[in-house]
Amino acid sequence: MSPAPCERSTDQAALMSSDMSTISDIIFDLGNVLVPFDWNRAIDRLVSRLPLNLVDMIRRDLQSFKQIFLKRSEELETGRLAFEGFWEYVCGELGTSLSLEEFRIIWCDIFEANEAMIDLGHALATEYRVWLASNTCREHFEWIIHRFPRIRFFRSAALSYELGTMKPARQYYVKALELFDISAASSVFIDDIRENVEGARRVGMHGIVFTGYEQLVEALAKAGVTIPANRRFSREGL
Repeated sequence: MSPAPCERSTDQAALMSSDMSTISDIIFDLGNVLVPFDWNRAIDRLVSRLPLNLVDMIRRDLQSFKQIFLKRSEELETGRLAFEGFWEYVCGELGTSLSLEEFRIIWCDIFEANEAMIDLGHALATEYRVWLASNTCREHFEWIIHRFPRIRFFRSAALSYELGTMKPARQYYVKALELFDISAASSVFIDDIRENVEGARRVGMHGIVFTGYEQLVEALAKAGVTIPANRRFSREGL
């Protein structure tokens, strides 16, 4: 998942095509769109298990501490590094002896469900083909699906750890479109990070920078996307 949400967009129209009347496919990002997350939850849990000298370092320079995780997160999220290898790397850097399962819980238990957005996804899925596109690792994705089963409203998911590439690389969007077997011109791509939306636009997709539920509903409506009655659904499986 991306380390921080994008700044609020002030020129939404510039990131959307002037003609979106043929939209048939809606692609959602995962982190900070459907499931907000907070890395501080993981950091707070780790602090209680760390040597005092590292706790002091965190208090003085939190950004340097976060770099320990970011240094190899791209390898993890593109499937080039197994979670076990990431765990060994982090424990070695921090000088701690967390078990693999302890580390998995700390690493993954950072998400909450945006129920309004999940309701919207279910509603849109009754009229459109809805997909998921996420920079993530297997552990995060499986945790989210297990923890928030109502999120399974999408037909398929383009996951960076399976595709071997990440947003905003052109290859990611090309592979996602091939996986979904859809055209860029018929698709609207929703992400909280501007660079990811711009990457989607460069391959011909329409794009919306997500800043909140009401903003997204308004942007979709202006684009000609019909918003069905927003009611609760349940669905088994992907």
